[in-house]
Amino acid sequence: MTFGVLLTLAILVFYLGNRQVQRMLSARNTEPRGRRLPATKLRHDPQFASLVGRMMQRGLATPIAEAQAEPVLIRGVLTTADGTLGGAPGRECVWQNRSGAPRDAAIAVEYVIVADASGRATIENLAFADVVAPEDKLGPHRASCALLLGDEVEVVARFKPERFGEDPDPSRLVYGTLGADGNLHVRVCKRAAPPADPGSDPAPDLVPESSPSGITTS
Repeated sequence: MTFGVLLTLAILVFYLGNRQVQRMLSARNTEPRGRRLPATKLRHDPQFASLVGRMMQRGLATPIAEAQAEPVLIRGVLTTADGTLGGAPGRECVWQNRSGAPRDAAIAVEYVIVADASGRATIENLAFADVVAPEDKLGPHRASCALLLGDEVEVVARFKPERFGEDPDPSRLVYGTLGADGNLHVRVCKRAAPPADPGSDPAPDLVPESSPSGITTS
């Protein structure tokens, strides 16, 4: 084998290896934030869907501070997150997806805190949750849905007790996590209007123009 042939093969191997590395880095940079789950966790779970239906029909919310290690319905407000996807101050987006897109097409922050009058809980795996949220029309054929800080939500998930915090006010303590096993349903019950700010306009893709049935805005 001549030196020219060897040199050509070496260049080809280097080129193909470099392309593979670039593809891997590109895929890593475009992944939604959040804990990665096995593909089986992203499939529709009929048993969990039935559980969500029963809990929503009963409408009995469990106070966060009284939740046990079992599936629960929590009703509270999204208060804080480990990051945001932008939006009006105090009403930042923490989850967003195209209307009609599969769950694994959503982007979301890694952790969100939901709070009620009794305490707080951490929501995990939000990027893969089944979410019912107001729809924002972006054009004749485009629409998206989002979860915003300040949204009043109902969350159905298995509760994992894990108490954190030293605050003397028990309502400010974190009592556990929701959605650690990948089964998570979040529904927006009420959305307050973004705070008025004469110096800037809210991001147009984060303010709903219409709401699905059962969701109110004020």
